[in-house]
Amino acid sequence: MFNGYAHQYRHLFGRDMYEIYFLLAFRALGFSMIGIFIPLYLLVELHFPLLKVISFFLYLSIFVALGNYLALFFIPRYGAKHVMVASYLFLLTGFALILYLQTQASFYVLAALFEGLGVGLFWIPFHIDMVVHSHKKSVGKASGLISFAGVLGSIAGPIFGGIILKYFGFPILFVFVLCILILSVLPLLFSKDFFVQTSFDLKYLFVRKHLKYFFAYFVQGVRGTVSSIFWPILLFMILGGYLVLGSYATVSALFLGVLSIFAGDIFDQSKKSVIMKIAAPFEALGWILRTLVSTVGSVFTVGLFGGLTATGIDISLLAKSYLVAKRDKEKIAGFIFFREASIRSGEIFTLLLVFLIGSISSAFYIASASSFVYLFV
Repeated sequence: MFNGYAHQYRHLFGRDMYEIYFLLAFRALGFSMIGIFIPLYLLVELHFPLLKVISFFLYLSIFVALGNYLALFFIPRYGAKHVMVASYLFLLTGFALILYLQTQASFYVLAALFEGLGVGLFWIPFHIDMVVHSHKKSVGKASGLISFAGVLGSIAGPIFGGIILKYFGFPILFVFVLCILILSVLPLLFSKDFFVQTSFDLKYLFVRKHLKYFFAYFVQGVRGTVSSIFWPILLFMILGGYLVLGSYATVSALFLGVLSIFAGDIFDQSKKSVIMKIAAPFEALGWILRTLVSTVGSVFTVGLFGGLTATGIDISLLAKSYLVAKRDKEKIAGFIFFREASIRSGEIFTLLLVFLIGSISSAFYIASASSFVYLFV
């Protein structure tokens, strides 16, 4: 019964792709156990003022951008997978330093430096790997499976993280996360590396035909910043505990996981720009609705609605990104860097604006207004 359908996905599970899905699933598990709680760790546990919390994530985005740039120099010399492995040394050190902030709060810039370099060094070679190994006709499926692998790892993470926080505290949670992140990178240690040229001209950032993609990625940075930093803070104010917050994130991840695996197949058969245009107004509405939530029921309803619209945009945009990067194999790294630099620009813009305004709610209005950009991609 399912043989024909399974055949469509068979080439997506080659050895190289399996490593990617394994890596993403366990990496997402580790990040989902701690990621949603880090803003609260700084704000609630360490009593950082809101502006200092924003400053931490602002430094983090800047150092991620630096890591993205450095990756261009390391990939042709050491190989894409070696750079991904090396990124974990910085990432794990960064998490250790974040935990150390309990006794040395002044180290928050150093913690942001190591975590930022770890994140930045990872994503450039990762996306290059995906562009090289994905098939043009099934890039939507691959994008959907990437999203699914990430979400799959995120399903159990938040509730496990909430349980650990409730009964054991942040130090034990950090130890669990470090072990899971180490596990996620193990397949790369035994796989064959590959090398690509990453010569890059800054003029590539200003190619006219890429202008619409700049704004699309810029807004992706805006939305990602609001959903990962300010939405958890607002949720904690409403839900009032780590365990219930983790439960919400787990339910949302389960919903998105099921949605993304089927969405990728649909997107291969549809015009991805049309899907984004349809989703954009609803995405904008979703951000406004998040400012109005006040009960547990409204949190889940609005959160799941936002997940639905975000999936329509993010998987479509990721698939389009891989297709554009594939058109010119000599400039794969250049376009991937362009994508990451644009996302970082959106992150930094959002953090600076909220820092100047000094209000969490302003972040949601920024995300809402910027979502209309996808009407023109």
